[in-house]
Amino acid sequence: MKLPADIDQSEQEKIRIIDRISSSMERTFPPANKHLKMAVIIPAKNEAESIIPTLEAIAGQRTPTEDSLDFEEFELIILCHNCTDHTAEVCHQFSLKNPSFPIHILELNHPKADTVGSARRILMNIASKRLRNPQALIISTDADTIPDSKWLFYMSTYLNSKVGYICGYIQSNLQEIEGQALAYLKAKDEYLALRTRLESVLLPDQNNPWPRHAYNWGPNIAIKKHVYQAVGGIRPLHFLEDVDLFKRVRRQGYIIKHCLKSRVTTSTRINARCLEGFGAELKIWSEINEVPYNVEGLNKLLLRFKIYTSIENYFNSYSKPILLEISSMSGMNLLDLIELVRKNPKKEHLIFAMENYLNSDENWNIINPNIDVLMACEEIKTYLNIFFKN
Repeated sequence: MKLPADIDQSEQEKIRIIDRISSSMERTFPPANKHLKMAVIIPAKNEAESIIPTLEAIAGQRTPTEDSLDFEEFELIILCHNCTDHTAEVCHQFSLKNPSFPIHILELNHPKADTVGSARRILMNIASKRLRNPQALIISTDADTIPDSKWLFYMSTYLNSKVGYICGYIQSNLQEIEGQALAYLKAKDEYLALRTRLESVLLPDQNNPWPRHAYNWGPNIAIKKHVYQAVGGIRPLHFLEDVDLFKRVRRQGYIIKHCLKSRVTTSTRINARCLEGFGAELKIWSEINEVPYNVEGLNKLLLRFKIYTSIENYFNSYSKPILLEISSMSGMNLLDLIELVRKNPKKEHLIFAMENYLNSDENWNIINPNIDVLMACEEIKTYLNIFFKN
């Protein structure tokens, strides 16, 4: 498996070490079941108090007719990494009580496997080697997440399809939070749904049509074996390794599906294992009163999507006036834009590069500032109501 492109030497060396660890661990496994279609992976660090409901939910997977999902079709691989509690012991006890359930429990304490991205890479590497069929699924969830009883069944419906990456629906456990954090989380979910609806109207995707959702995160993703290997695997990042994997899969043009039926419910705990990401966001919302929560409003989103549409139009005609239009809307110097096009000769690549530019360019974001999330929701709802009435 080739290394991901555009990473520095330090990360390359870390990946080589992690890959040697995963290869060494994989050799300790018994032979994989020849009928194996799905490998579920869970990175677990100090999850002794939360992991049992997750294991029970995976062991209890069913079909729509309420039959048990065949244990020959899937297995579970857990990596208890850098733990200071009894996570591994809890998992082993569960295994002893459920001897027919195909579970593999790994333990590792290593300074290079110190991130959730590192743990996920070890697990996904092992899963990719155990799955024989290139179309088989590597499925990721978390130790504080409870899959729905039909979770794996609905994932399995993509096994024989052209879909290369599946993003399952993620519900949050709203009973664990209150006050501002609860209000903001509800607003975030509403905003993501509205933004996705707006995008489906302005940039329709026949491979990922509406209805769909906006979640691309580690508690509920699946990737085909051949896609995982083609993109160089998941990076051992400290956080957002799941979002990075999603973006690299999208950039390579693989079909992505945001599935509404394959569902999980994830924890909203604020004492998260990672100092960034979802848990950190909840912690800020819980502890800092009246902290602003700003997002891209309607006008900014319309401009962003118009830029992406113009990029698609450019690849249909290769017209210089369209480049001038993109330059004007994005604020990017025309010569810089031409160079960006040269480096990204495919539509998917250029949209991806433009997205990164818009996200990071200070001038574009000063000219088009974010606004309060509640105001953004109202703007988008009003726009969509008018659009569908017309």
